[in-house]
Amino acid sequence: MESKFFKCGYKKILAIDEVGRGAFAGPFYIAGVLIDEKIYKKLLKLKIKDSKRLKPEKRKEIFKIVKGFVKYKIVRFSNKEIDNLGLGECFKKGIIMLKNALKSDIILVDGKNIKLEKVKNIKFIVDGDEKLISIGLASIIAKVLRDDYMKRLSKFYPDYKFDKNKGYGTKEHIKYIKKYGITKHHRISFIKNFLKNL
Repeated sequence: MESKFFKCGYKKILAIDEVGRGAFAGPFYIAGVLIDEKIYKKLLKLKIKDSKRLKPEKRKEIFKIVKGFVKYKIVRFSNKEIDNLGLGECFKKGIIMLKNALKSDIILVDGKNIKLEKVKNIKFIVDGDEKLISIGLASIIAKVLRDDYMKRLSKFYPDYKFDKNKGYGTKEHIKYIKKYGITKHHRISFIKNFLKNL
């Protein structure tokens, strides 16, 4: 799909995707990737897919290759910011921050349309991480960096196995919350209904 935008005269595309939306613990990562037609042609050779459809080793391999020639930026919101602002507002703020940091002619965002005042030339694409290489790459970068963070966090909180569940509300993670309680990295707004039953 990117080639259609290039043919329409757009020189630089900012592709955005996020990771950690539904997690019970840990930060919310939003990645922005800036590409032009030359970079796009390089990316075509890498067989980039949505990060969820790639094995961790493949995601890391792709990230290692592209970080040498692709300009990208990560915006991170802590669990406390998510509790205070709400996930939707964090996402909006993240998009604007990336827009200001990575100047482009058009912005392509994975997901359903949301209202953003004073943001021009922005297009939301459902399943964009599967349809566009650039958005798929943004999802890979966000996933690799957030997973690495959760692995480091797991060393300080080994009982919660963040290295395995990445903060998501798996059965095992819920079991650990019941047994050990919550940490300062858990999102209270996400698990408050669950906490009532503890």
